[in-house]
Amino acid sequence: MAPRSLRVRLLIGGALSIAVALVIAGLFLIASFAASIEAERRSDLKASLARIISAIDPDASEIVPEGPLRDPRYDTPLSGVYWQVEDRDTGQLVRSRSLWDVQLPTWLAREETPTLSQLNEVAGKPLIVLSQAIRVESVNGERHFGVLVGKERDAADDPLTQFGVNLTIALALLGGALFVAGALQVHYGLRPLDRLGRHIEAVRRGDALRLPDQEAGELLPVAAQINELLDAQEASIAFARERAADLAHGLKTPLAILGATSDRLRQNGDRANADLLRMLTEQMNARIDYQLRIARLRLRSRAQGVSASLNDTILRSVSVLRKGHVGEELNWVVELDQNLRVAMDEHDLLELTGILLENATQWAKGRVAVHAYGRTGDVRLVIEDDGIGLTDDQIAKLGIRGTRLDENTSGEGLGVAIAFEIVRLNQGDIALSRSPLGGLEVDLRLPAER
Repeated sequence: MAPRSLRVRLLIGGALSIAVALVIAGLFLIASFAASIEAERRSDLKASLARIISAIDPDASEIVPEGPLRDPRYDTPLSGVYWQVEDRDTGQLVRSRSLWDVQLPTWLAREETPTLSQLNEVAGKPLIVLSQAIRVESVNGERHFGVLVGKERDAADDPLTQFGVNLTIALALLGGALFVAGALQVHYGLRPLDRLGRHIEAVRRGDALRLPDQEAGELLPVAAQINELLDAQEASIAFARERAADLAHGLKTPLAILGATSDRLRQNGDRANADLLRMLTEQMNARIDYQLRIARLRLRSRAQGVSASLNDTILRSVSVLRKGHVGEELNWVVELDQNLRVAMDEHDLLELTGILLENATQWAKGRVAVHAYGRTGDVRLVIEDDGIGLTDDQIAKLGIRGTRLDENTSGEGLGVAIAFEIVRLNQGDIALSRSPLGGLEVDLRLPAER
């Protein structure tokens, strides 16, 4: 698909929107879960801290009795959960067995409100510590203690890490599913546009005259406007053809009268004026016929693409010419690639090939060669004859309306000019040169069917 494709833009926009939404949702969920985990950890540490504080007996020989917390992890060395109590009056330090030979920093317990801290490394792992400085009344007066409760934060076992990994996988799968759903939505949503494009292409090729009224509701105004343009174009073409036909018929009657007048002058012995009048009448008739033929070419709807088989057209023209008096005496060589089709109206192509083949038949001595082959984007047609040949000046004059290379033949020299006009109106090229056979070579490049 092209970079300017509407489908690509919608898919890219949808993918970016999904990605941004999932990232924001993921960050929010992780932040919420992290806050929940931290709150749970803090609550757990607060409960442990409160139990240890309540177990402190300032008048006993042991500040804290053995096993103030029932969790067996506090009795397992370096288990990851610890507690520590410091008697700041005597310097006595009581610790859980889980600390083993490790001591927590006593200075953390400097506030009389529970304070949460984090140590970068205790026993090789990060530790969250909840500490509090307390004062307890005893028989000997006020006593001061520092109480700490800690819990390791292991990155490998951290629920936040595991939650983040699982959430990332889940959001990735969700993003993929949403993108597939979005792609399907874009595909089915743009199907009416694809269908409209195929209908327009059918009109362009000439397979249909109008767009159907079975489009999606949003596209009905577009289809209606295109149909209005097609109707207006056809009406304009029909009007122009009618005016051209009216003009031609209006001139034919005066020209017929002039022809009859020429005959009367000849009967009365005024041959000079009769011949002059007859020549002018024939020239005017020829020019009217030429303009009508060109008008049919110009006024054909260019918006409607058409196509025709070059093989069928060439074979049909050659078959007709070979039956003529001159054509049956010629050696015809026709070499055509298979299934050559050009983007031209069938009647235009038939007239074009008829003019050029008839011209080659007229000038050939004994041979006419026709070659056609396909190329990328166009079709090449080469017509040659073995006639007397032309000079460069004569070749340059071919195609100029009213120019004839043999002034002894009848006609106004309009055939080749019409061929040039047909090629030009159909975005083709025509080149004239001397043929290796000795006569004229006409090299045509015609647009291939799309």
